[in-house]
Amino acid sequence: MPASLSKNWFKLVTVIILAAIIGAVFYSSKSKGDALPVVKQAPAFAMTNVLSGKETQLADSAGTVRLMEFIYTNCPDVCPATTYNMVLLQNELKQKGLFGKNVTFLAVTYDPDRDTPEVLQKYGDRLGIDRSGWQLLRGQEAQTKKVANDYGIIVEKLKDGTFMHSNLSLVLIDGKNNIRRIYEMGNEMDNDKILADIVKLTKES
Repeated sequence: MPASLSKNWFKLVTVIILAAIIGAVFYSSKSKGDALPVVKQAPAFAMTNVLSGKETQLADSAGTVRLMEFIYTNCPDVCPATTYNMVLLQNELKQKGLFGKNVTFLAVTYDPDRDTPEVLQKYGDRLGIDRSGWQLLRGQEAQTKKVANDYGIIVEKLKDGTFMHSNLSLVLIDGKNNIRRIYEMGNEMDNDKILADIVKLTKES
């Protein structure tokens, strides 16, 4: 091979390699930039899952992506709207083959005195939850308030038995027990955004 041709060939190979390296760096950077931020480690807790009757810890569902709501069944508006939206998400995830396998939904009641296991189960069935991928969690009222506070959610029981609570209290937790997003509840939920975030975390896992 003539020397001039050899030099040109070497330059061409070098350009191709550099282009590949730059492309890989750009892709890696873009992928990291698209990743959901880690808010903080999700606080551990243990409550009774009324669907199974067994004590359940957050760590028991590690390895799955979890969407967790804090509710009480006598809530007139925000809580049932949130659960309804989660059921819509549940149905989308079932079509993708992710629900119950890669994704779990959790509902924690603020009001264990009135939200008995039977009441919670009827609430879930009325709104259309698929029990294969849900946990309906119940503990002592003081315990639940502490768990909510640990997650940065303010909740106060009013004299009429209702609860005042933060609407920013729908929590997305990854398979490694990290909080990755906290969303508005009720009619403020952006289901398309939440679904995209959930699917993204299942791929990350």
